[in-house]
Amino acid sequence: MKYFNKIRISLLILSMMLVTFGQTTAAADQEYTYTIKLYAGNIGSLTGDGITIPEGAAMSSGGNQTVITGLKYGQKVWISPQSAAKENDGRYYVKGLRLSGRDNSEASNVPGNIDVEGDASYVIAYGISGDMVSYTVNYVDTAGNILLAADTYYGNPGERQYVSARYVDGYLPQAYNLVKTLQSNTAENVFNFVYTPVETPVDETGTATATPAGGTADAGTADAGAPAEGAAAAAPEGGEVVPVEDEEVPQDLVDLDDEDTPLANQKLDDTERPGTRMGYMPIYTGIGAAAAAALLLTAIYLKRRRKSAVQPEDLPEILENIDIKDIEDDK
Repeated sequence: MKYFNKIRISLLILSMMLVTFGQTTAAADQEYTYTIKLYAGNIGSLTGDGITIPEGAAMSSGGNQTVITGLKYGQKVWISPQSAAKENDGRYYVKGLRLSGRDNSEASNVPGNIDVEGDASYVIAYGISGDMVSYTVNYVDTAGNILLAADTYYGNPGERQYVSARYVDGYLPQAYNLVKTLQSNTAENVFNFVYTPVETPVDETGTATATPAGGTADAGTADAGAPAEGAAAAAPEGGEVVPVEDEEVPQDLVDLDDEDTPLANQKLDDTERPGTRMGYMPIYTGIGAAAAAALLLTAIYLKRRRKSAVQPEDLPEILENIDIKDIEDDK
C-alpha cells in the first residue's frame, strides 16, 4: 500500500506543477504585446486611411510605412488595402495584402482583417492593369440601411478579388472577408457586407465592452446605426442582403461565387494565417514525458527495493542493468 500511495502522491505533485506552469505562461502571454508593420511597396504609397486599430494600441506613419504597436494576442486590426494605399503607376492597381517576403501572387492568402497572433510585416500587393472593370463594396445592416458610403475599386475581369470588411462601431459583419470573380458586367461585381448590431458596443476584436472602443478609425467609420449622410436607407442593388442571426460569430471568408454553399466559419490554414503563433504544447509534452519516465524509474526502484532491500546507493547500478524484458517478467 505504501508503494501505491507514493505513486499517487507523485502524480498529484506533477499535476500541480503542470497547472502552475500553464498559469504562469498564460499570464506572461497576456502581458506581451505585438507589432504589425504595413509597407506601401515600391509601386504605391499609403494614404493614411483604411486602417482601424483596437483600443490601447498606437499607430505611427512615416517614410511610406505604418507601424502599429501595443497589440495584444487575439485582437483584430482592420485594414482595407484598397483604401489604405494608392498606386503611383497607372500600369498597376491595388490588389490586396501580402506577407513581407512573399510574392504578389500570394496576396489573396492574407485577410485584410488581421487576427493578432504575433509580430508581422505586410506589404501592399499590386496587380498589372488590364481591361479594368469596377467593383462596388457596400456596408449595410440587416434591414438594408447604409452604414458607410459605398467604395468603388477596380480590377481585372476573371480575377478572384478579395475584399475585407471595414470597422463600424457597434456592429459586427456577417463575414470579415468576401471573395468573388470579377465579371465584365460591372453590375455583377457587387460585394455586400451585412452588419448586425450588438446590444453593447464592441471593440475592434469583436469583443463586447462596457464602453465604445477608443481605437483609431478610418475616415469612413460612421456612428452606430447612422446611415451615411445623403444616402438612402435601402438595400443596395446588385446583390441579396442576407440577415445575420443575433450573436452569430462572423465568418472569416465567404465565397460569393458559390453562394449556395458558402465557406461558413472557414478558418484559414496555418500557411494562410498572418504572423506566427507560439504554442506551449511541445513544452507540456516534454515535461509530461520526463515526468512519466521519472515515475517509471521510481516504480521500478520501489518494487525492487520491496523484493530485495536495495540500498539507495545501489540505485545507479540497478538503473544501468534495467531491461524492458525484466519489467515484463516482473509483471
